[in-house]
Amino acid sequence: MTTTVAVWSDIHCPWATVAVHRLRKARDAAGLDAVFDPRAWPLEFVNGSGTPRHIVEPETAVLANHEESLFSRYRGESWPSSFLGAFEVVAAARRLFGTRAAEDTDYALRLRFFRHSGDVSMRGQLHQAVGEAGLDADAVMHEWATQPVRADVLDDFERSKDLPIQGSPQIFWPDGSTTHNPGLTDHEWVRGIPRVRTDDTGEPERLLRKHVRG
Repeated sequence: MTTTVAVWSDIHCPWATVAVHRLRKARDAAGLDAVFDPRAWPLEFVNGSGTPRHIVEPETAVLANHEESLFSRYRGESWPSSFLGAFEVVAAARRLFGTRAAEDTDYALRLRFFRHSGDVSMRGQLHQAVGEAGLDADAVMHEWATQPVRADVLDDFERSKDLPIQGSPQIFWPDGSTTHNPGLTDHEWVRGIPRVRTDDTGEPERLLRKHVRG
């Protein structure tokens, strides 16, 4: 039976992108039957504005030293004004094809933004990311355009207010326990640059083996 692990995060959070990548990699390497259910925790709602580029880019540069395959210097002509559309597309994929499709769409959107410098507030970039997730992009974008997927995102955010979320990402395991930013909690900002003091790359796999049956 597939184990569902909820991941509450923002799509443009590089810390969450590392966590999702490592969890997916550990699951596949261990052959575990699990799905990572992406739940919307938009920082533009949490903080009243999106995370500024001058914060995201230093975080990205530092984390590229830990997961170099995920990140590139952002080269897009425009920076996303909002990530709400990306969250909505994840919700549309879930409505049509289920939780694993939502997981794959969430991951593809992260790569489109962080690796390929895609402005994922634009419809064309959203469509491309869905295709890269291996889904019927036309069907998902039609769902996005015609169904109340924004309500799904808003519902997630309302639910999050009752949860012990420390920040993005927050992982909730089937037994009700929770982990914030697995393996990378030991960091701090010094003179405008995040400094990672400890990177426990094995923590995602240890947590998965603890909470998910093989």
